[in-house]
Amino acid sequence: MRAIFGWTMAVLMIAAPLRAAEPIPQSLPPMAGISASAAKARAALFAELAAAKNDLEARAVEERLWTFWRSFADKRSRQLLEASKQAQLEFDYGHALIAMQELVKHQPDFAEGWNQYGYVLFLAGNYDASLEAIDKVLTLEPMHYAALAGKGIILTQQGRVAEAQAPLKRALEINPWLKERNLIGKNPVAVP
Repeated sequence: MRAIFGWTMAVLMIAAPLRAAEPIPQSLPPMAGISASAAKARAALFAELAAAKNDLEARAVEERLWTFWRSFADKRSRQLLEASKQAQLEFDYGHALIAMQELVKHQPDFAEGWNQYGYVLFLAGNYDASLEAIDKVLTLEPMHYAALAGKGIILTQQGRVAEAQAPLKRALEINPWLKERNLIGKNPVAVP
């Protein structure tokens, strides 16, 4: 399960016009622990995302970015991700959290592991812990637009609307086709 889809499912919307995104800087902030060749591949993916001309093109690049981020999982981490995914499908967030806690202990520098952990914490309603996990994601991978969007959603859910705008705007700068782009604004409206 890709976290971006989960973050999108949050029960809120912002009724405001979309603001123009700023272009991605030529030099990306580095992702922790990757090789020079992986950094080059990452930069190319983000350049493609910024150049996408429509949602369809953007989704194809996003899928490749998810594959890139997941590629840093070792065998045990892949097993734990799958165990968490299966537990989530059964709405068993306790077991999903156990798997994710084990994963981040096992592979603490795996950014996508932290992102998935933050997502499960969000599903379980533990927003403060989810924000802590998201901060860890962003330390390891500052270009993780899904984590930034998730942070914005959580802050909005907590009534911290003004604070939520910075991570949402940064996510939109990285991914101009961000599904959560409608969350940028000033007037949150809860969806029943």
